[in-house]
Amino acid sequence: MTHAARPRVRSLDATQIDDLLHGLSQPVRLASISPHGYPLISTLWFLYAEEKFWCITQASTLMRRNLAANPRCAFEVTLRGKPWRILRGQGNARLDLADGARVTNLMIERYLDDPQGPVAEKMRAQIPTEYAICITPRWVRVQGRA
Repeated sequence: MTHAARPRVRSLDATQIDDLLHGLSQPVRLASISPHGYPLISTLWFLYAEEKFWCITQASTLMRRNLAANPRCAFEVTLRGKPWRILRGQGNARLDLADGARVTNLMIERYLDDPQGPVAEKMRAQIPTEYAICITPRWVRVQGRA
């Protein structure tokens, strides 16, 4: 018996994703797969640029270790003002220590009111062990009511 191939999930295009996320400063919930096969969900700051989702994580985190072993991940972002409307997707993550400084500084600019304050300084102090996470989406869609 042959099984018909499952249809690929219909995805939003980059312009639609940009429009939904424009001006949004919510965190993303990012799920990775542990070595034991169970998902781990982490809440991280993110940005969407160049048709990719970008986050940062420290070298010592379970998230980094999981993504290094298995780049497959899933993510969701609650859309502003609409708690019942969620942007969800799946993708493949690439970790890059060399790009950690650039993405850390982008996160500081995006999320912090005081880019020279103590939180920003603490984040900059961690740059030597900060990995950029670059997620190339396989698909992205909106779930929930408009």
